[in-house]
Amino acid sequence: MFVPPSSRIVAPSGSAPRLDELGEQTVQAQVRSLVDELQSISDPRGVCGVRYRLSSLLALVVCAMTAAGHDSITAAAEWCRRAAPEHLAAFGLPYHPLLGRYRVPSEKTLRSVLGRLDPAELSAAGYAYLHPLLTDGPLAPTLRMPDGGIEREQRRAHHVTAQSAPVRRRRRAIAVDGKCLRGAKRPDGSQVFVLSAVRHGDGITLASREIGAKTNEIPEFQPLLDQIDDAVLAGTVVTVDALHAQRAHASYLHERGAHYLLTVKGNQKNLARQLQKLPWKDVPVIHRDDARGHGRFEQRHVQVVTVDNLLFPHAAQVLRIHRRRRLYGAKKWSSETVYAITDLPAEQADAAEIASWARGHWTVENTVHWVRDVVFGEDNSQVRTRNTPAVLAVIRDLIRGALKLAGYVNTAAGRRAHTDHGRVLALYGIT
Repeated sequence: MFVPPSSRIVAPSGSAPRLDELGEQTVQAQVRSLVDELQSISDPRGVCGVRYRLSSLLALVVCAMTAAGHDSITAAAEWCRRAAPEHLAAFGLPYHPLLGRYRVPSEKTLRSVLGRLDPAELSAAGYAYLHPLLTDGPLAPTLRMPDGGIEREQRRAHHVTAQSAPVRRRRRAIAVDGKCLRGAKRPDGSQVFVLSAVRHGDGITLASREIGAKTNEIPEFQPLLDQIDDAVLAGTVVTVDALHAQRAHASYLHERGAHYLLTVKGNQKNLARQLQKLPWKDVPVIHRDDARGHGRFEQRHVQVVTVDNLLFPHAAQVLRIHRRRRLYGAKKWSSETVYAITDLPAEQADAAEIASWARGHWTVENTVHWVRDVVFGEDNSQVRTRNTPAVLAVIRDLIRGALKLAGYVNTAAGRRAHTDHGRVLALYGIT
């Protein structure tokens, strides 16, 4: 009869990229078992007929979808069936003494459980798991290939950082934005939307909330941020797009001790007209930013005006960003002018810092939405049962955050490095 091992599962040496000595000690000292962390989630199932612990099932799905090529529940169930007995024992699955093996949940079981979960509760548990690994500065672990070279994506990230002008950020920023899960539809034909709060820079998801069929992102803004503790939200800058340029949102953030940076467009006609009439011709450009990448040149000219009589709560500064773009090899430039407002006065946020927040808002698109669509194939997924689409979106965010904090700049490369079952379990501290 098989006896489950009591020692920690360790990936074979030389089979995958290794951490440097300092980063490895840091990660091993802080990582905790994902199975234990997920025990805080309430089980929606009845008492009778429960064969598997909820935390074990969720940890199985997270580990299965971490490996490259396992983007669906069907693939996750296949990953579980291919797992060795010592790996199944680490998840706490029940052992069948007559068959002499561990029971493995079926695809139907996984679908049934995922469809009943609360995405917001799972998102809170995922952030609680990642929180001890978060740092305010650059990530400590640095992955190196077996030959000692830094992987390509890390070299590119270091090159971009070296080229860009250093901006002294005195506050952390959170981006709030929604995403449509295009492949998922409700029984009434409506599409599923998920609203997320994401940290600038590393793209770690702090909270997530599914938007109901008969509502939109605006009334879900406050319930989403209610999931974030005051200790995390206080003092931070919340960046949102023009849809959330609402007076109620500004007042809510002020009550929570947070600050805002709101983009203003045509949906707020009176406010937009007031911003455009400011004497911009007399205001000098106090910040310039030239960049190149993604096949184009880009120039940004930033002007800032201090205000105290806007028709918007607590507004202190107005930002005008004039962008010019030109593709490589092209001669014509395209231009765009964007207005934004913030409640931070000039002594607390200068033009360069505000411009960095405005540009950093695209973290939620480039680091979160794009990765889930391209790397995990989220828009191609047609899972539609109950809450399953939103729950899978939260699981993808958890995987992306775990790989990011483990030192992988490229999520796809991180998934390819964790095709071995033992290495996946080691990533989440499952022993």
